[in-house]
Amino acid sequence: MTLKELTKKPLPEITEADQERIEEEKITPTDFNNKNEILCSEKLQTEMGFCRLSNGNYLVSMTCPMKGITPEMISWWFWWHPQASERYKAWFPGEHYGVSYAKKDKPYFAAKELPPFQDNSQFPIERIGKIVMPLRIDFTTPENFGFSEKLMKENNIPLIVCGNVSAVGGLVSHTKMAHIFKETDDGLLLISRFWIGETLKNPILRKAILTDETAKGMAEHCYVEYRNLVEVLKELYGKI
Repeated sequence: MTLKELTKKPLPEITEADQERIEEEKITPTDFNNKNEILCSEKLQTEMGFCRLSNGNYLVSMTCPMKGITPEMISWWFWWHPQASERYKAWFPGEHYGVSYAKKDKPYFAAKELPPFQDNSQFPIERIGKIVMPLRIDFTTPENFGFSEKLMKENNIPLIVCGNVSAVGGLVSHTKMAHIFKETDDGLLLISRFWIGETLKNPILRKAILTDETAKGMAEHCYVEYRNLVEVLKELYGKI
């Protein structure tokens, strides 16, 4: 399929059983400082849903089987798609509106082939729930984010895409995000976490943003987004 055709194909739907899990499952309230526990626990790796933490922040947990997908395909995608909004739109049609990257990162994204990862800043525009959000995501290495390289190796986790999410051009930092990719017999298992409010200090914004509705919308968005990415990557990787 072409990019244009990918924007018109049906999106994966949330199953009735998984919708119930998102809304009712009692996930483990893993604080950001305890994130390395996720690397070691199969129970944590299969959780789906959201909860309010003791500090008032929200944790969103999501998982996605990615059959036939490799770490190299994921690394390529996060370098390739920010180069054109049409690519970002094909990832989640109707929810992704556009993307760009910081001027300082032009040499990285302009490379002819996938270069070694470097910290970079991306500016996606997407809808989560009912709100269209212009975001800034500052991506960094798992080590800089606080993940243990030793535990990653011990638990077959070759790749973690992680960073700090903010709004208003980066002026309002609000969420820590991690997409943990674990190798399986037939591909990858994606283990996602969003610590919403982890870096948000303004009390007025905290009251507005830190709600069940926001967390539920993030869980549902992530569910569909990555299941669709499995299909998109199989169509595009190695053919572009």
